[in-house]
Amino acid sequence: MEDIENYTSLQEFTEDIAHSGNRPILTSQGKLGVHKGATCLRGQASLVLLIALLTSVCANIVLGVLLVNSRRSAVAEKPVKNDESEAASLTLKLTAMQERFSRLCSEYTTLGQTCSKTVIKCRPCPEDWLHLEGRCYFFSDDKLDWQHSKESCASMGGHLTILHNHQQHHTLESVARNRGGFDYHFWIGLSDTETEGVWKWVDNTVVNKTFWNEPGDEPDNHQSGGIHGEDCAVLDSRSKTWFDVPCDFNYKRICEMDPITLNV
Repeated sequence: MEDIENYTSLQEFTEDIAHSGNRPILTSQGKLGVHKGATCLRGQASLVLLIALLTSVCANIVLGVLLVNSRRSAVAEKPVKNDESEAASLTLKLTAMQERFSRLCSEYTTLGQTCSKTVIKCRPCPEDWLHLEGRCYFFSDDKLDWQHSKESCASMGGHLTILHNHQQHHTLESVARNRGGFDYHFWIGLSDTETEGVWKWVDNTVVNKTFWNEPGDEPDNHQSGGIHGEDCAVLDSRSKTWFDVPCDFNYKRICEMDPITLNV
């Protein structure tokens, strides 16, 4: 009986001599087995593809996180310069330049002692500038409008003067009166061109001590100033006060700069 059952199972593969020669063919039971195997293979392939897809997604997520973290680290490590650090850096550079200038002046003075001709002595302020109250001032002879006066002072390494206290104001108006002759208006570094009524110095600080001409209700932004009004200030050496006037008027100017410290 066992031989018959084994023989029957063996007949799942037989030979079809009549149609295609010695070619193995499948019986119905064999076809069912192959179908189950193909289904299993397709399931395994799908599982492999799913695992590969999930692995790829996870890898992309990990790479994305690493990339974001690296960028954050780069931003965190990059030094951010604020206004204070830039100001400190500029101060150090200015101090270094002053020291170098002082050293060169000392060497220049020593060499001048061996020259047959008189040499120009080193000064805290440039030639034609006055050293007053610990500052350097230049009183111009020519006349410009306020903007060009500002640019002229900057081209010489200074700025339109800033008046912080009464002593400084008194000193400058005295010199302006002696030097100005019939011209008693001198541009100073004060304007409200950005916001009407908010007067600022050229270093962008708001004015804290004022010397406006009170009898004249200055600053009055008088309509005679035209469509732009009166947005710039002059020092009136005659009345010893300030007036607001149109910025396109032409007046003499007072420039200011820091003195150089000399060790000679």
